[in-house]
Amino acid sequence: MDLLITALESLNVWWWLGIAAALLITELLTGTTYILWPAASAFVTALFAAFVGWPVELAIFAGLGVLFLLLGDRFVKPRLKSGADSGLNTRATYLVGERVTVVSGFTEGRGRVRHGDTEWSAKTADGSDLAVGASAVVTALDGTRLILKA
Repeated sequence: MDLLITALESLNVWWWLGIAAALLITELLTGTTYILWPAASAFVTALFAAFVGWPVELAIFAGLGVLFLLLGDRFVKPRLKSGADSGLNTRATYLVGERVTVVSGFTEGRGRVRHGDTEWSAKTADGSDLAVGASAVVTALDGTRLILKA
């Protein structure tokens, strides 16, 4: 027991910064955001470590860890997830609202269109057929197929 008390009494700013760094490295390896909050609380605890004793340090670490976890899970994590639909690595999402040109005649509402130097499989929203050379606007995506409005 004396060994534990001695270890706790040796906690200082550098120990808390080391704990924060280790937790941040673990967070980088897992990518869950759950380990980010104890890392943040360890960093904040390091700011107080020079002024308070180890019982208060542990209370600050535990209290802030729970608080940061609740607030981060409630407010930060949904914003991180909303960025998942940003269109990054999905080139077709940037085509919504763009004008395309029909390169092969549509039959049964399906055909091919060109935007820039790329041809895309497409279908019309209302099932109508478009002639070669006609212009249309991309309204949505269905997988890799563009949905068009004449």
